[in-house]
Amino acid sequence: TLTARPETLRREVDALKDLSHTYIPQVYDFLVENGIVYTVMDFIEGESLDKPLKRGETFSQPQIIEWACELLEALVYLHSRPPHGILHADIKPSNIMVTPQGDIRLIDFNIALALGEEGAVRVGYSQGYASPEHYGSDLTFRQDLPAAEEDPTVERTDQIRTVLMREEERSSSTSARRGMLLDVRSDLYSLGATLYHLITGQRPARNARDVTPIPPGACSPSVAAIVSKAMSPEPEQRYQSAAEMLYDLEHLHENDPRARRRRRRIGVT
Repeated sequence: TLTARPETLRREVDALKDLSHTYIPQVYDFLVENGIVYTVMDFIEGESLDKPLKRGETFSQPQIIEWACELLEALVYLHSRPPHGILHADIKPSNIMVTPQGDIRLIDFNIALALGEEGAVRVGYSQGYASPEHYGSDLTFRQDLPAAEEDPTVERTDQIRTVLMREEERSSSTSARRGMLLDVRSDLYSLGATLYHLITGQRPARNARDVTPIPPGACSPSVAAIVSKAMSPEPEQRYQSAAEMLYDLEHLHENDPRARRRRRRIGVT
């Protein structure tokens, strides 16, 4: 259920309808009935990643890296859409479909956020995958909306609470709320948290500062470092763009400590 004005909703709907990318389903339209917004979009054959995770299945590092690169390509596209970009704002395993061909599709754009010049002010979050600034925005919620469930085993769309600030609220005391605004780094945190779950088999802690490091042997040190950087509690310490994170994943062999040591040994020899 959205509280946006019709013209605001239509503006975001039109932005989503214009999306065309390999790893993003085509959105055709939104229908509003009794205050509920329904999405008309491509049917994606396959299953969402939360299902194999719940079955206890594990994934190889090359497979996880391939999916991560595909997701980042989708985010590079979304975040660069005019005029200021689009956030997904709810990246998690249940919103990532794997097709029979092994590719991914990033689904569920019901709370996609059209970014303004200073960031997004409508918020949705899922426990463990949401960035710290998602939780810091709780003050913008309507008082009659209940808090999201604390049970980390539950993933339901009705846990997602969304709100759009009135324009006059957004223009007043903007500096006081600056830390509450979401930007592209919020999506990157959620992607990092999703990769963390795929690598470790464990859902990350709700509080970013309580997330335990990826255990040795679960993946290469370089991959662990990339995920750790993406999940930094401080946005300034994360990757600043999806393209930056994608570059590191595509150049893993160059940046891996073992590869650097090998190059040094070759140089010494």
